[in-house]
Order: sequence, then structure tokens, then C-alpha cells
Amino acid sequence: MRKGLIVGAIAVAAVFAGVLYFAKEAGDESPATAAAAGETNVAGDAKTPAATPAASAQPAPVARAGTPARPVTSDPRLAALLVSPANALIEFVPDADGRVIQEIDKDPNSPGYKKPLREYMYAGDKVVGLTSYKYLGDQIQVTRVALTYKADGSVDKYQESTSYDFGKKAR
Repeated sequence: MRKGLIVGAIAVAAVFAGVLYFAKEAGDESPATAAAAGETNVAGDAKTPAATPAASAQPAPVARAGTPARPVTSDPRLAALLVSPANALIEFVPDADGRVIQEIDKDPNSPGYKKPLREYMYAGDKVVGLTSYKYLGDQIQVTRVALTYKADGSVDKYQESTSYDFGKKAR
């Protein structure tokens, strides 16, 4: 019995180590890594080696064309309110000031195709509200977040509610 337990533990550890090994290798194939290695691109041109950042330096956030970079927030509750990262399967609808006010699903395999995923509300330069939608077949999960801020800019109140709309296939 004990021998089987030890063999099982070793097998689990080996599988876990294998997953970590392959995950690390898959992560190493980023464009920055390939450029740093001096590989060639599809056209056969040599890539220019990128400057190697210091180990302690954080990479700069990448911005979508026409929108500012994703800011870093000190409050973890605000991290959920940031605009989604750039994605070809999401259409970002900006307001007159260039802030994203709506994200629309562009994934043809999604139940929410061409429907809003998130809607943002602003007061000045701060997000004060977010409504997010999850399309679950014949129902929609709607999550609403409302924020108020203190004079120093930190979050004063954070209210979140979730509701379900049944029988609505389209919005």
C-alpha cells in the first residue's frame, strides 16, 4: 500500500514537472525572444536584436492603436475594471475622448457574437461604473459595478451586483 502511494506521488511530481517544462518552452517562443535570438522572419530578413531589459525592469504596457496603454493600478478591485487587453475577437468602441466605452464580441463561435461584452462609465478620467455581460444560452448574466472615489483618488465605495435575464437571446 505504501509503495503504491510513493509511486503515485512520484508520477504526479513527474507530470507536474513535465507541464512546467513544456509551459516554459512555449513561453520562450515569444516575438521578443525570437528577435533577441536573431532569428529570421518569414520574408527571410534578419531580425534586429532587441535591447535586453534589466531583470528587475517591468515591460512597458502595449497600447492598442489610438488608445492609451493599460495603466497599472494599486487597488486590485480596479484591475477588473480596466479595459480588456487587445484582442482580434473584441471590437473596442471609443467615445469622443478616445476612452473605450464598450467592448463588442467579434468571435463567431461565441453565444454573444456581435453583442456587448462590457460597457464602461466614466466621471472625468476615472471609471465609475462597469456593466459586463455573459451570454449563457437562453440567459444573460449581468454584472454591474459602481464606484465612488475619495478626494485622494483611492476607492471609497465599491458596489457589485449580479443578475440574470432569462429568455433573452438578443440584446
